Amino acid sequence: MFEHTTANPDFRAEGTRNKFGIRGYGTKGMRVFDLGWQQALRLWDQGGVSTMRLQMHATDPDLLEPRLGSVQSKGCIRIPASLNRLLDRFGVLDADYLAAAAQGSPMWVLPADQTPVEGAGRYLIVVDSGRTDRPAWSPAPGSRGTGATTGGR
Repeated sequence: MFEHTTANPDFRAEGTRNKFGIRGYGTKGMRVFDLGWQQALRLWDQGGVSTMRLQMHATDPDLLEPRLGSVQSKGCIRIPASLNRLLDRFGVLDADYLAAAAQGSPMWVLPADQTPVEGAGRYLIVVDSGRTDRPAWSPAPGSRGTGATTGGR
């Protein structure tokens, strides 16, 4: 369980590409939710436990979004752009940001057309099932929701 607060300010993706042509945070304007510094198991290089910045964000819609549901990240929570827009537009995790804005603090990261849900929250709960393939209820992007698994794509 991770608290989403203004103590770890969110930001917006610039949409720039890295040396491999990948937009790691997704297209320009996508919100990057910052969940602060966390102790986590490092599954690359020599492994071990280290302190990492935990962020939840969209990813490259062309090259990486089709790979969602498989291990592709060094610790971030990657989500589809559609979920990113939903969380942002309806302020689902923005309770702390909305409280700060109500007290007069400029919260530039909140969209001007945001329509927050009643009872917006401030906690993200992540469940890692350890699955190696996509469940039938989670079809791969572009699969038209047939319900078939994609074998850990």
